[in-house]
Amino acid sequence: MYSNLNPRTMGMNHHPFQILLDAAVVSGFRGIEVPAGAFDTDEAASEAREKMESIGMRFGLIMAPADMYKISDEEFADRVVEFGQWAHRARLAGCSRAYNHIWPGSDRFSYRDNFDWHASRLSQIYHVLSQEGIQYGLEFMGAKTVRDQFRYPFIHSLMGVLSLADAVSLEIGFVFDTIHWYTSGSREDDLYYAVRHPERVVNLHLCNPDASRSREEQDDHIRAMPGENDLVDCVEILRLFEGAGYSGPVIVEPMEPTVGRYSRMDAADAARDAIGCIHRLFDLAGVRER
Repeated sequence: MYSNLNPRTMGMNHHPFQILLDAAVVSGFRGIEVPAGAFDTDEAASEAREKMESIGMRFGLIMAPADMYKISDEEFADRVVEFGQWAHRARLAGCSRAYNHIWPGSDRFSYRDNFDWHASRLSQIYHVLSQEGIQYGLEFMGAKTVRDQFRYPFIHSLMGVLSLADAVSLEIGFVFDTIHWYTSGSREDDLYYAVRHPERVVNLHLCNPDASRSREEQDDHIRAMPGENDLVDCVEILRLFEGAGYSGPVIVEPMEPTVGRYSRMDAADAARDAIGCIHRLFDLAGVRER
């Protein structure tokens, strides 16, 4: 596994990409997310790959051009085409992963109808990304406070998101996010499934819950840095994934108040703070970046 700078989850996305890349390199990150739009031309994408290889860096994931499971049907059709174009250039740049979150409820559809609706969209996205050799993964959202916002409940666990993925293709993976795992119940069978199937994990998200709130009261926008409390043992989780041979990116996703602090900091200072946290956890877990 390798440390990956994700500016979107760290309040740093207002900086130009070159500034972010320089900050990642200087601080000691081994990877960085593909910038929005995945480059203007095929040539620019290929040049980015050469540059990244020359400085010992790699790309993490390509972001989607929209919230693919929230936009209208009319917009979705255009965005799928755009996603395929982004994926093509991301592949040329050396990226091989992408993901989207799945909302844990709906005001329009019952569970069965929502499952079928998601599977239809998922099939189309998977088709265009797999043609470019991009592994697509799904992220569930576990927080009860988010689930309670919807009329009809939907997927909010690892097993749930896997049932959706498998309905389309066994090649579709998932994100293991420590806060969503915690808020969905901290089921050890879910954790050990993930550890036993590292080839399906497209990203590992590290953060800790807000220690001032119960599991059911967690606000999805307020989190602690990984290792800040003992509600989730991020060191043990890293140790398990290391032992399983997980080779993908690892990001911190702390939300507030950390992202507010990072957004006001110099990019290099924020990156150094974040990588310091990751390296402490890696050292404790015996992780060797590769």
